[in-house]
Amino acid sequence: MDQTSGLGVNTIVLLVGALGVVGIVIGVFALVKLRAISGRFSWVTGKDAGGVDTLPTLLAAVEANQRDIRELQSEFKLASVEARTHFKRMAIVRYNAFDGVAGQQSYSLCLLDENQNGILISNLVGTNFSRGYAVEVKSGEPARPLGEEEKQALATAIKNGN
Repeated sequence: MDQTSGLGVNTIVLLVGALGVVGIVIGVFALVKLRAISGRFSWVTGKDAGGVDTLPTLLAAVEANQRDIRELQSEFKLASVEARTHFKRMAIVRYNAFDGVAGQQSYSLCLLDENQNGILISNLVGTNFSRGYAVEVKSGEPARPLGEEEKQALATAIKNGN
């Protein structure tokens, strides 16, 4: 009985030893694989191969981008308000102001901003003279009564804005 139990104990010790060696081999293999995998992601968790601490750098860049976006939004709002005062609605009507003058050399030019404020300029060309007139326009209303061609230029400019 001693030999049988001794043989059984030796076998168990041998099996446990073999399992221990297999466990160590699997552990070393897993450690190598883990280092290979974690090496690929070291740029996220710490310093990459170039010595740059990437995650804090990325977070700082995101914060800088957020500040830039807020600043650009503010500037865009200011530019949008200012743009309302730029001439956007325009119209020109050419015509013959006087008998004996051909080629529609006279014109009425209307320039309005988004609020329908601006100017209406008329240039009347005769056979041996030329006269220019300017009329201020506020909220789509001229400062003085207009001629037919001037009315047409103003109406077209207002229409062009819609």
